[in-house]
Amino acid sequence: MAKEPSESGDGVVHDDAEQAAEVLVPAVSRTVRVLDHLVRHVDGATVTELAKSCGLAKSTASNLIRTMVSEGLIEYDSDTRRYNLGPLLVEYGVAAVTRTTPVAEARPFMERLAERTELACLAISPMPDGHFTAIAKIESRKDIKITIEIGSRFDRDAPLLSRLTDAWHDVVPAADDDARREEVRSRGFGVVFGEYAPELNVMGFPVFDRDGQPCLVISLLGMGTDLTPQDIDELAPYLVTAARAITVRSGGRVPADYPEAGPERSAG
Repeated sequence: MAKEPSESGDGVVHDDAEQAAEVLVPAVSRTVRVLDHLVRHVDGATVTELAKSCGLAKSTASNLIRTMVSEGLIEYDSDTRRYNLGPLLVEYGVAAVTRTTPVAEARPFMERLAERTELACLAISPMPDGHFTAIAKIESRKDIKITIEIGSRFDRDAPLLSRLTDAWHDVVPAADDDARREEVRSRGFGVVFGEYAPELNVMGFPVFDRDGQPCLVISLLGMGTDLTPQDIDELAPYLVTAARAITVRSGGRVPADYPEAGPERSAG
C-alpha cells in the first residue's frame, strides 16, 4: 500500500520519498549560478557568456534570464546588451546584513572606530568557498577617502584577511608563516602595511562564532600617515575589547588564548 504524504509542523505537505532523496529544484540552482557569475563580473555578461559559464543551453539561459529580469533579480542594459545584478538584490542584501547578529552587534564599535580615527571601517565576512565579501561599512570622514564598496570580494589569500582567519583555525601553518600566525594570535588583531597597494595600511580584528572560529573581520583602512604604528598601539586595547564584546553579544565563543584587553591609552 502506498504511503500517504505527511504534513510537517509548518503545515506543508511533504512526500516522504522526496524527503529521503533530498530532491533539489534545478531552476533554483541555475538561478544561483547566474547570480554568482554576475557577482564575479562587475561589467555584467551577455546571454551567451552566462549560458557558457553556467553550463546551460542558450535557450534555457535566455528563458531563465528573462524571468529573472521580470522579477527584478537582474537587469538588462540595452546599450551594452549585457545583464547585471538587479535592484531587488539591494533590498534583499540590506535585509540579510541587518539581520546578521555579529554585524548588528559590531556596528556601534565600527561607528566609534570611524569617529575616533576618521577612517573607513568595514565588516568583512569569510564565505563558504573561501573568499571574503565586504558586507557593511562606516564611511571615512577624511576629505581624501579610501573606501571599499559593500559587496566587494577579496581572494582567499588576501593578506590581512587570510592571516586573521587562519590564525585561529586548527591547521598547521607553513614554517615561514608560523611566527606571523603567533604574532596575530598574541596581539588579537592583524596589521599590514602597503601589501594591498603602496601606502595603503590596513588593520583588523576577528569576531568569533560559537565554535571559536573567525566569522567576521572588522577592519580600518588608512593611507600613509593616516594609520601609523603609533596609531595602532593606541587603538590596540580597544580592538581587543571590541572583539571580545561583539563575540559575546552575538553568541560566539572567545578562544581561551585570545588576549585580555589592557587599559586604553589616549588617542591624542
